[in-house]
Amino acid sequence: MDEVKVVISIKGERGFIGVQAPNCDPILAAWAGDLASALERIPALVEEAQQQWADSPRYPKCPVPPPSQAQPVTTTRATQTQSRQAATSQPRPQINLF
Repeated sequence: MDEVKVVISIKGERGFIGVQAPNCDPILAAWAGDLASALERIPALVEEAQQQWADSPRYPKCPVPPPSQAQPVTTTRATQTQSRQAATSQPRPQINLF
């Protein structure tokens, strides 16, 4: 590959390294350490990504099921009011302070 993009995201002592090439899905890796340790990992991660892209540049498509044709359940205001009334009609416990 002639073109490779590497992105490093660091938060505290942890981060992510992303490697991407045109017409290829990105490869992501998490690591713990500082920026120097991230920079040390980049050559091996780029080589690993290039090997994976040589075999399969894109992840397989995930079949998405068609949307459900069932009618959505609707809640009416009367049902909501009845639920609220039932919750508030329960007797409150009495607390005696002395």
